[in-house]
Amino acid sequence: MTSPVLVVGGGVAGLGAAVLLARAGVACEVLEAGSRVGGLLDPVWFEGVPCDRGSHRVHADAVPLLFELTRDARWSERPRRGVLVLGGRHLPYPLAPWSFARALGARTTTRMAMGWAMRPRRFERFRAWERDRGASGDDEGFEDFVLSRVGEAAYARFYRPYVEKVWGLDPSQLSRSVARQRVSTASPLAALWHARTTALRPATYRYPEGGAGALIDSLRAACERAGVVIRTGVTVDQRSLRAMPHERVIHTGHLRDMTGSRALTHRGLYLVHVALPPGTLDDTDTWYVPDARYWFGRVSQPARFSPSLRASHADVLAVEIPEGRWGEGRDFTRDADTVMAQLRDAGIVPRGARCEAMAQTWIADVYPMYVRGWGAVWARELDAVRALGRVFPAGRQGLFLHCNMDHALRIAADAVEHLCAGGSASAWIDRCARYLDLRVRD
Repeated sequence: MTSPVLVVGGGVAGLGAAVLLARAGVACEVLEAGSRVGGLLDPVWFEGVPCDRGSHRVHADAVPLLFELTRDARWSERPRRGVLVLGGRHLPYPLAPWSFARALGARTTTRMAMGWAMRPRRFERFRAWERDRGASGDDEGFEDFVLSRVGEAAYARFYRPYVEKVWGLDPSQLSRSVARQRVSTASPLAALWHARTTALRPATYRYPEGGAGALIDSLRAACERAGVVIRTGVTVDQRSLRAMPHERVIHTGHLRDMTGSRALTHRGLYLVHVALPPGTLDDTDTWYVPDARYWFGRVSQPARFSPSLRASHADVLAVEIPEGRWGEGRDFTRDADTVMAQLRDAGIVPRGARCEAMAQTWIADVYPMYVRGWGAVWARELDAVRALGRVFPAGRQGLFLHCNMDHALRIAADAVEHLCAGGSASAWIDRCARYLDLRVRD
């Protein structure tokens, strides 16, 4: 195969695809709509620190290809120092059953245990959570799916607040497949179940010394060494895609850009960075906050991910506020006093801690809106891509997924392998449904 391939999108999936195409001897070029490559891994600079767009830790069991392609990003293994803020207490995260039961209290723990004991079928269905949560078949909705497995008390305390905070919809409107999204932060109960085989192992993760942006630097450098041309500021929509001469296109940009449809939508994320006096914070790397009282769902401390992300004159927090019902255009820096009051109330910053600087970044299209029946809509959208005849959708945005960066790269690598083996775009699209059941690791 000698004809050039066009790669749309300069995130981890697009740049990774370009590197792998070049290795296979296939000429290609990359088009990126933004002014810089990187996508969700493009850092946000605050107080002189290249902060991640959220928390981008990578699990040690991630797809090895990510580590292999970004070897010069200087990966290190770090201990997890997470905290789940629950019921006014801070629980070490990942969870242990004994600390979780202590936080709930004897009364609530007994209630939940009795609920399972009196309804054995509920426990059986809870154990089958992974098997039953897919997008295919009759979609009874997130609310009914969860209620039938954990009961009213756990649903009201953990699950409902989480989905309302992130998606801004009544849980009855959402698909059961939402149950696969960030299971750990959405559900302490599910986190305990999934962690049952690793409870005795020390929790660690892997992280590049220069932050997640170093992965993009590594992939871009590999592209440059291979002679791959990268052009930024080039938007590729359905009309321009039809006009392009390339016989094959690996498209890691938005699915909507391939189809011209807005049938599938997302919710975004407000990322608020806060500078505090040095020495204010403890050694926690991430706080998970499912409680509906607080605007934020996750708060992280970049300096605890890598010493190179430490500001010399301040402690920095990254506060993630899901769009939920806020919509776009909210300026949380105008509510700095409320944000700080909530951080104090949650025990993330100490009483009396003052905010020395605050900045906000809006990140669009973070959480796919998996409303009930979305699987059928997704299938129709993929058929519209199939009609283009030469487009191989891949990656997180290209397939309307909520997945980890190593998943996105693995999908792109699968698309490259399929293309280089002479497979057609239509045959590739037939394979794409397998990626719908990916579960986010956190």
